[in-house]
Amino acid sequence: MKYVLLSADNTPSIYSVPDVVADNLGQYCYEFCRVWLHTSPDAEEYRMDTGDGVMGVCYDERDFIKYLNICVFPDNPSHFIETLDKGISPKYKDCEQFNF
Repeated sequence: MKYVLLSADNTPSIYSVPDVVADNLGQYCYEFCRVWLHTSPDAEEYRMDTGDGVMGVCYDERDFIKYLNICVFPDNPSHFIETLDKGISPKYKDCEQFNF
C-alpha cells in the first residue's frame, strides 16, 4: 500500500491505496471520472439531470475510494489516513496527487 493525496477542490486528504493505484493514479481516476460514473449501473446515485437535458455527475475523493473498494480492489481496500488542513507535511511531499 502507498499513500496518495486526493482532493475535490477542498482540503486535501491522504489515503492508503494499493501500489498499482498509486503508480497509475491518473489512469484510475480517469476510469472513475470519465467512464465508470457515466456508464456503470452502480454509479446511478452520482448522476443528475442539470435541468437542461444534460446529465451531470456529483462526487468527491471519498466516492473514488468507495469505487476502488467495491468495484476494483474489494480484497485490498483503500482507506483514509488524515486530512492535511495545515499543509503537506514532509512525510507526504512525494505522494502522487489528484484533484477531482
